[in-house]
Formats: sequence, C-alpha cells, structure tokens
Amino acid sequence: MLKKTFEGSSTELGNTEVVPTLNTSIEKGQNAVWCASFLAAWKSMIDEVAKGDISLDNSPSTVKLLNKAGDPRSYVPPGSMFATAGLVQRGIVGRIREGLEVSFPAKPVPSFPGLADDALLAYSYLEANVGFSIPYFQNRKPLMFTDSGGKKSKISSFGIRSKDDYAYYKLRKQPRVLFRDGDPFDPDLEFAVDLCSESSPSQIIVARIEREPTLAKALKRLRKGEKKLRKLLEDNPEYAEYHGRIGPNDTLLVPDLFWEISHRYSELEGKHFRNPDLKGQRLDIAQQDVLFRLDRSGAELKSESKVVCLPVPTHYVLDRPFLICMRKRDSAMPYFAMWVDNADLLTPW
Repeated sequence: MLKKTFEGSSTELGNTEVVPTLNTSIEKGQNAVWCASFLAAWKSMIDEVAKGDISLDNSPSTVKLLNKAGDPRSYVPPGSMFATAGLVQRGIVGRIREGLEVSFPAKPVPSFPGLADDALLAYSYLEANVGFSIPYFQNRKPLMFTDSGGKKSKISSFGIRSKDDYAYYKLRKQPRVLFRDGDPFDPDLEFAVDLCSESSPSQIIVARIEREPTLAKALKRLRKGEKKLRKLLEDNPEYAEYHGRIGPNDTLLVPDLFWEISHRYSELEGKHFRNPDLKGQRLDIAQQDVLFRLDRSGAELKSESKVVCLPVPTHYVLDRPFLICMRKRDSAMPYFAMWVDNADLLTPW
C-alpha cells in the first residue's frame, strides 16, 4: 500500500506552489498544483451572491486572475463536484450538507463552527477516480529522477518495465500515446501518454515536456501535440497508429505520487468586499485541501475548498520534470493539473 509522501500545510513545502488559476505564473524550480475546486467555489460566489466579479480591498492580483479565469464547473464530469455559495441566514450550511449527502454520501459532513448569521460561505467539493483496467507493474528498481536544477533522486515508480519487452501485449494496449516529438533514441524526447485509453468519464495524462511559465501554456503545448497526431491520423492512419501505441519493446515508467496538501490563500484573507451587495462582509478564510494519488492501480483526486519488426524501443520514462492532468474525456480543459519540477511530492525509493 502506497504511503503518503506528504500530508500537511503548503507552508511546510519549500518547493511546491498551490496556484489559484492555470494562468498563475510558476517560479522556476517549483512544483505547481491546481485543482478546479477553489475556482468553482469562487465562481459560485460570483453567480449566487455577488452577481458580478468579486472586488476586494487593495485589489489583490489573485482576485483579478480568479475573476478572469474560465468557469471550470462545466469541465468536471457530472456527479464529481458539488459547489454552492450563500449567506448563513439564508440556509447555506443546510444546503451544503444536503448536497453532499446526495452527491457524496460517504464523505463526512463538514462543520462550520462560529459562523455569524450574516456570514457568506462559498463551498466546493470535488472527487474523481480513474481506475486502470489492468494494474501496471510496480517497478522493483529505483527510478532516477532529475529535477530542473540537476538534482537526482531515487524514486518509486510503476509501468511497463524494460524486462517486460515482447510480453504482456494486453497491458501494452491499455495506454495510448497522445503525441511524440523526437526520435525514439533522443534523450530529450517529448511525449504525452493517456495511461488508460478506455477509462471513462475521465482520463489521466502524463506528459514529459519542456517547462512553461504557467500551467495554461503547458496544457496548450499538450493540446498542440495531440492536434498534430490527430492530423497525422487523418493523413496517414497506419503511421499514426504506429505512433499512438506502446510497442512490444517500449518502456513506460511513471513516478508514484500520494500526497495531501492544505493551502490558505492568505493574500485574500482579511480583505473586505467592495461589491455593493456584499458591503460590510470580509473574506476571512480562503482554504483549499487537495488529496492526489497516482499509482499502479489508477488515480484518485479529492479536493475541498472553502471559498513492429524489431523496432527501436521508445522509452516513455518520466525521469525529469513532467505534467500531469486529469480531465473529462474529449474535453480540452482539465479539472486537475500539476507540474512536477522536483521530487518534493514524489514517493522516495
């Protein structure tokens, strides 16, 4: 059983950022985690209470990013998220409890002690799983991960190992290469892989690509690669099919991840609203809790927010910084994205 690499406050992580939007800049050398739950709570507050963009004292830049960001609620698979907002005196706490009991009966009902009658509460909970039809192999050797600064770490991983060549053809059909840029023997090969092409309604994608300044631009790079392969499929189906499969002697190795982070958007807390309908209100708590697991059996996400002849083998090995995203199948936008730049949240060997 995979153990959590980290559980605690984001302030305890020196090299990992929890970002409010996909367009938030990422510092070099940092991991970046984004989940739709906080933005969904924010958009619920705009729609159901403020009736317009949120305005806070001193206009923190995060507010502008959140207001401008696209609404993620339509990108989440039906039944995977509950989001609402309202005033305590108008029964928002009861609505949250009732909504969670219907949508997520196994989740403990949250408590909100000490709320005043005129308090505003925005809440969101997201839960999604992608189970692999066939479990991958656990790698019995350490994978050497090299971060963007050149530091090497031995980490735990899963996938299809080099020792498994010319075997396990059914398992090899499970993943799907979404794009590949470079020659198989190129150490700087860029690629993206859907780890279970039959999963529904969501898919889990890993992509070894060059660093981008934001998650939005990294995802744009992913979509560009996917579009290129789709065009190739139209023009030359047989060649595209060759590019899209894991070959009989290819390797696929993915780092194990299991962590739980609680993050406070402190730059928003303590600020008074400037919206006419929220006059006198202050944003006291802006919190997001995210749990993510990726191992040989699949991926799990929970987030709560308050507010063919002997081919040259291709090695799809995530041994340097890479992108992870969870998205509704056939959707362009994800509801979870992470740039893994360092080994902070990877499972050590």
